[in-house]
Amino acid sequence: MVNGADRDLTAFRRSSVYIMQDDNLQPLLTVQEAMDVAANLKLNTSCSEKNRNIDQILVAMGLAKSKNTRTGKLSGGQRKRLAIALELINNPPIMFFDEPTSGLDSVSSKQCLALLKFLAREGRTVICTIHQPSASLFDMIDHLYVVARGSCVYTGGTQNLVNFLTLSKLYCPTYHNPADFVLEICNGDYGDHVEKLIKAIENGKNNHWRSPANDDFSKMKAIIDANLMTPVRAPNLPPPKELVQRRMKGKNYALHATGFWTQLYVLLKRNAIKLSRDRVLTYMRISMHFWIAILVGTLNFKIGEDANYAFDNYNLLFFSVMFLMFSSFSATLITFPLEVPVLAREHFNRWYKLRSFYLANKLADFPLQITATFIYTLIVYYMSGQVLEVKRLFLYVLICIAISLVAQNIGLIIGIVMNIQNGVIFGPLIILPFTIFSGFFVHLHDAQPYLQWLFHISFLKYGFEGIMAAIYGYDRLKMKCSKDYCHFAYPSKLLQEVGMKHVEYWYNIVMLVVFYIILDTSAFLLLRLRLKQRFNR
Repeated sequence: MVNGADRDLTAFRRSSVYIMQDDNLQPLLTVQEAMDVAANLKLNTSCSEKNRNIDQILVAMGLAKSKNTRTGKLSGGQRKRLAIALELINNPPIMFFDEPTSGLDSVSSKQCLALLKFLAREGRTVICTIHQPSASLFDMIDHLYVVARGSCVYTGGTQNLVNFLTLSKLYCPTYHNPADFVLEICNGDYGDHVEKLIKAIENGKNNHWRSPANDDFSKMKAIIDANLMTPVRAPNLPPPKELVQRRMKGKNYALHATGFWTQLYVLLKRNAIKLSRDRVLTYMRISMHFWIAILVGTLNFKIGEDANYAFDNYNLLFFSVMFLMFSSFSATLITFPLEVPVLAREHFNRWYKLRSFYLANKLADFPLQITATFIYTLIVYYMSGQVLEVKRLFLYVLICIAISLVAQNIGLIIGIVMNIQNGVIFGPLIILPFTIFSGFFVHLHDAQPYLQWLFHISFLKYGFEGIMAAIYGYDRLKMKCSKDYCHFAYPSKLLQEVGMKHVEYWYNIVMLVVFYIILDTSAFLLLRLRLKQRFNR
């Protein structure tokens, strides 16, 4: 029941937020930037109103002096308060907290609970799980609900808990924290009394032990002021009780405050900031492609147009395919699992639609991946002495980019399904069959007939054939020979030798595009399924 009416789940989600035990913040954003993102996604008002709203919430949370600090450098208490501040942007009437004091010292825990108590006094419903509150924290709770073995053993005011237990002949020592005492009872330290307590409280239906809320603000205000937090209501927002009534009515209140294009713009901007500051993800990827290209180009210097090194060049082209595949595959495999907890928190609290997040991540990473691939291919192409024709260079770069993007999608799927540890272990094993059936180690027609179908589902086969067609196809003329005799002076003879005489470049491109679309759609559906399973637990 919500305000005396049966709860409608969709309408209820419009009015509630869930702050998880782990903060799951973007470590590379400053406090101000994180608040700007939240405001732009969750409010549909003018910029001046958003800025005024942000400033007052930061002051109320004691974060005004830290607005230019990156969230990754905040203390545990500050991170907790920022997580709350981000959800306060749209003034939610109902707030759920999972272990809000977890990982905090006693002073920060008291400040955190005092803040939650103030939010409740403004008219919000604040519900939180606390596994083992101290005596001072326990005293700040308005209404207690104790669960043991999946049933309620007490519901009511904290001041009435000792009296309730006394009626069941369970006497709390005067020096004991009542919260610890009831936990010891639930754990069976004094015998099995759980069923007796469940029956006494009627499994939570007995409201006799409820007590009126404690409205003594003086103690709470002292705790808040000690942390330099000034309680200020956000301007131009109706009281939470009015919001509950408005959001629980009808179906006209949108689940998300902003539309798809606004969400996409804000998320793209956030991703651009993250990429510009992430030295490992951005600078290391680019520098790795650059230095590997220099090394490979040095080892294979000027072999591309010499028929004497035709097979060496053939090996070089396959290595390029392998390197581009593993570099793009590994980057996504390692980084995306770190985004899932942030996505789970923000998407569950209706910051944006899932497709907005997914597309923003794709579009933000495209320039980086294409730039890294472009740097590698250009350097290797020039240093290895491949034929200097604009058409062949274009086809070579295009097929390399296609290979890296398909491999990136495979890494994304594994990153969605597995955590980082399992992904690093099992990821290479999953992608290994694509390498085995690429046509480099075993040619298609040399394989057993019952295995030949595996070649046709290997994207590396199409990528490798496409590169060979770009370099040696299109009626390339006879190559020069640095020795008296070169068996593969004619490029067509090399293509025939490796079983690629009749390959079509654009057919391979089309197949890679088909692979990309299938894998991209699968990744999105798997991500949606994972989030749905997470929320339904």
